Amino acid sequence: MMQVMWFSANSVNDMCFTSQKALVKGLLKNGYDIQFINKDPPNSTIGLDCQHIAIDSSNFPGMKSSSLGKNMAKWLIKQEIIHPAVAIVDWRLIAKLYSALTKANIPWILLDRSPPADTGILAKLQWPIWRRAWKLVANSDNAKGTVVSSHHQQFVAEKINISPNKFCQLPVGVDLEVFSPAPTNDGLKLIYHGRLDKHRGVLALPMLVRKSISDGLDISLKLIGDGDCYDELQQIAKDIDSISVYPPMTLEEVAQHLRESTIGLLPMPEIDVWAISSPLKRSEYCASGLLIFGIDHNGHRFDQSDYSWMKLVPQYDFHEEGVKWLSELNTLSISDLSKSSRKFAEENLSWDIPVKSLIQLIHSISES
Repeated sequence: MMQVMWFSANSVNDMCFTSQKALVKGLLKNGYDIQFINKDPPNSTIGLDCQHIAIDSSNFPGMKSSSLGKNMAKWLIKQEIIHPAVAIVDWRLIAKLYSALTKANIPWILLDRSPPADTGILAKLQWPIWRRAWKLVANSDNAKGTVVSSHHQQFVAEKINISPNKFCQLPVGVDLEVFSPAPTNDGLKLIYHGRLDKHRGVLALPMLVRKSISDGLDISLKLIGDGDCYDELQQIAKDIDSISVYPPMTLEEVAQHLRESTIGLLPMPEIDVWAISSPLKRSEYCASGLLIFGIDHNGHRFDQSDYSWMKLVPQYDFHEEGVKWLSELNTLSISDLSKSSRKFAEENLSWDIPVKSLIQLIHSISES
């Protein structure tokens, strides 16, 4: 049986853990023996039916991943490896784990679900680590890396001299059972969930509501998450009854709020980190039968096709075009578009697709 050692820099409580959890569950379903290694404490409920290894790390900002990777390497050196074995490693950790993996003769896969998304000093610390991670992939005989989209792959290739055969695309999927439409779906009920950070464009959303109300529309907005705009958004919500701000919540709770909504929002501007991404919320919106409104760039499009249930506009026209589009919607059109959105998710966004690609990658690297 193939042993997969999954080294994660995330806690299961992190909002960005959803993708890893889905991929791990997919491998378990297909009979893989998985050791999941991360910073969650021993005996914690990680929601995964596999062996969990708890590794200590520093809580000092800027040192968390480095400390975690270093301690993971110390743990790995002491293990008796049963081959065949493959490691899947978060890009934040590989610099510290590379030597230990090489000594143990374990082929490895770099997991890159997103380049550094932070701003300020933290981003300046992370970018050299990200580049080093991909350079290790490029220069290692027994390593490959994953990206979420062709634009993500192109971005890496522009930064690092790397062969195209070193990549595997693992797009974002969605749990079609957890995220599902409500029996009735009408009204202008807008929602955004995820990080409430300024550089994600979330402060443009209350203004969209203000302008819509001024235009005579009956509209509401839910914002779910945490970030540097959370307090400011709460203050805005106190002045506008139709805006509600919620702290982070469980996946199931988010899914319920999506079922109660009709339009999912993608306000992230066209900067590198968003233009190459494949936001999980976009797939969750579709699976929930939501229409989608957002900024027009590669990171928000599913492909080059135009979909009737998805309206993407230039950033400078976000409010004007948004109000215009919202005013054209009615109960009947929302219902029809909702069905089309869900159908797209069922046909294209199941986690089965990236899981199948990951399985093929695991076998190709273990046999090389």
